[in-house]
Amino acid sequence: MKILCVNNNVMFEDDKGIYINRATAFFIMELARYFEKLEFFQFRMKFTDNDCMASFNIQDKGFAIFSIPRGKYKFIPYLKAFWHGFRRIHTCDFLYLYYPGNICIILALFAIFQRKPYGLYVRGEQGIRAPISKFLFRRAAIALTISPKFTDLIRKAGGNAETIRPMMDYGEEDMVLNRTYTAKNHYKLLYLGRIELAKGSYDLIAAAKMLIDQGIHNFSIDMVGDGADATAIKKRVSDLGLSAYVTLHGTIADRAVLQKFYQNADLFILPTHHEGFPRVLYESMIAGLPILTTFVGTISYLMKDGMNCYEIPKKNPADLALHIIDVIRDYPNKARVAINGAKTIQDYLQDKKQSHAVQLVRILREKGIYQE
Repeated sequence: MKILCVNNNVMFEDDKGIYINRATAFFIMELARYFEKLEFFQFRMKFTDNDCMASFNIQDKGFAIFSIPRGKYKFIPYLKAFWHGFRRIHTCDFLYLYYPGNICIILALFAIFQRKPYGLYVRGEQGIRAPISKFLFRRAAIALTISPKFTDLIRKAGGNAETIRPMMDYGEEDMVLNRTYTAKNHYKLLYLGRIELAKGSYDLIAAAKMLIDQGIHNFSIDMVGDGADATAIKKRVSDLGLSAYVTLHGTIADRAVLQKFYQNADLFILPTHHEGFPRVLYESMIAGLPILTTFVGTISYLMKDGMNCYEIPKKNPADLALHIIDVIRDYPNKARVAINGAKTIQDYLQDKKQSHAVQLVRILREKGIYQE
């Protein structure tokens, strides 16, 4: 059996290899073990210093890679993707699409035209309530989602959907249940993700400046990740005189090093402007961290203000600064939301023992699409 997987993102290349997000790489490698042939498609671009969280080299990992270079202008690469996608769908037995994304919408329509079974991995909120999305949900063999909220939405639209186990680096065995939430002389704040406007990176820097202006100096911020605005954020930190308070660490691929950041932090902050449900919230709860987060996307499905986190409004650095002050001035009491956070993630994972790949294979077997 041949399966074609199409990601709605971009992979990056340099002289040493081709790189994608580590969680996606692990999923594709595990899935490839079940099939005679698996082909993975994404657009590709040249690696620069601040591209993204793509850190895993996928060359020679047991599956075929097909990619189209995407330069400054997208029109021609998209036409090539549609042409090659149509031909590859014709020769595959099952098409699995990361959703949403314009390329994935067109390729799903191609699959319907060619009467090929397809599935959707729904991991973002943009456009999923649109008529075209509902049409595709109803005709998909399965839609696997990152959130029960997305699953409910698809089922109400007439589609077949299940929620996957979070594709994160840590699991139940990594639960931190012995944290102490005592007052400190210095508090370490942690942000982990893309460094860009849409993730609230500028909001966090502005909030840090407001803390300093209000005489709050007993904190530091670790920002782990890279992105389109990393260089600009570094300059903003320097221009505002925040270099002693804010450190940008870039992309960190080592699981153990990332775990140390979670373990050493006192507060996790996610000021993002839009999301599906970010894995860093799962990982922060596993690490026993109190959390400040916006409630965009499906975050509010699992996160509850004052119970397992504190809600911050998006695009509001002043309010973010006030929330940080509130937590660090009453840390022993405020930080105890993390205890409920740990219980939240324990309960959430209770019925999600299968990995994304195993769950997809199980469904394909049940539907008679995959037979060993």
